Amino acid sequence: MASKEKFLFLEPLRGVFALVVVVVHGDHVANSSFILNDNIMFSNGTMLVDLFFQLSGFVIAYSYADRVHSLASAAAFQFNRFLRMYPLHIVTFLAFAVGFPLMEYFFELLSGRSSGFTPFHGFEVSAFFNNIFLTQGILEEHLNYNYPSWSVSVEFFTYLTFAIAFTLLPTKTLRIYASVLIVIISGLALHLTDSRYPETGMALFRCTYSFFIGVLLFYVFSSFTVRVAPIFVYISFIVMFTVWYFGHYFSSLVTPFTYSFIFLSLLWSEMTGLKKFLCHPKLVFLGTVSYGIYMIHAAVWYIMGRILMKFFDYQMIWDTKNGNPHINTDPTLATILLVVGTCITIFLAHLSYKYLEMPFNRHAIKMSSVPKKTRGLGEYPLVYKKSDSNT
Repeated sequence: MASKEKFLFLEPLRGVFALVVVVVHGDHVANSSFILNDNIMFSNGTMLVDLFFQLSGFVIAYSYADRVHSLASAAAFQFNRFLRMYPLHIVTFLAFAVGFPLMEYFFELLSGRSSGFTPFHGFEVSAFFNNIFLTQGILEEHLNYNYPSWSVSVEFFTYLTFAIAFTLLPTKTLRIYASVLIVIISGLALHLTDSRYPETGMALFRCTYSFFIGVLLFYVFSSFTVRVAPIFVYISFIVMFTVWYFGHYFSSLVTPFTYSFIFLSLLWSEMTGLKKFLCHPKLVFLGTVSYGIYMIHAAVWYIMGRILMKFFDYQMIWDTKNGNPHINTDPTLATILLVVGTCITIFLAHLSYKYLEMPFNRHAIKMSSVPKKTRGLGEYPLVYKKSDSNT
């Protein structure tokens, strides 16, 4: 662990599975597509958010375990995470809260095709300010505005939990105990409240549960030098896809461990064909812009839906199976819309990364490792290539 290293084969997992979330949420305009129609795996797509949480926990611990060691470093860490997350969040939030309502209002005003729409109808002060302060995933009872941002909300406060714990507990042993305790408490909270993949309310415990499993995964990886046969990589993905397909039959507390199996199999195996494939630049690119993919796609589907309704007179209907509204389109058109919308999302995510996210991230505070002589018993040197700005 003393050498600088970036695990390129893990990066695409964020991008590829973020695209799965994009496709799942595309049911707003493409519910009848050949891809989504009665597809059980996509209907269980909400399970994948826990993969993001766990991978984030692993990468954050890998990047910052030796850099968060005082109040000053904890503050710098949280400020850097804020810079990484908030600019795109506030842009997408204001698009839903202000931009889209005004666009629709002026469209009806100028086109003369009035439907009685008034901007900001149903405006809720609490929802507005919860989104401003990133508390929407904790304090709101239902999703609103840019609905995927619930996970950004709970992850931001999970970062804070990580920073506090690692500041107060200077040694590796204490940090492991604390991480285990957080996983147990979070799991119990989810189990006792019968919360299955919550997106508000108990969602913070969902995030801390998977995130700190990722932290523990880092300590397992850093403490043991293990080599596993390449076959385990393929088995791990088979297990995950099986659990994903039959998701309703498995506890939501079990599924995150299938992701752990994948991560450790990839980390501990030789450079197999699959790992080489995952290191392909185009797949790594998807991982690099995955945050933008995740945060922008809801706006893309919303705009496409409004265009279909306002310009082409398509009607919104309610899905009798899941209770969600979607636009009634034929399968061929729905499939085309799904592909086009996904491509637009990737393009916009690239622009966001290049012109919004990274310019802000250049103002991040540089954080140095704690000097060896001040490390507590059980600590060890840890470095990470200059790529943690993308986490």
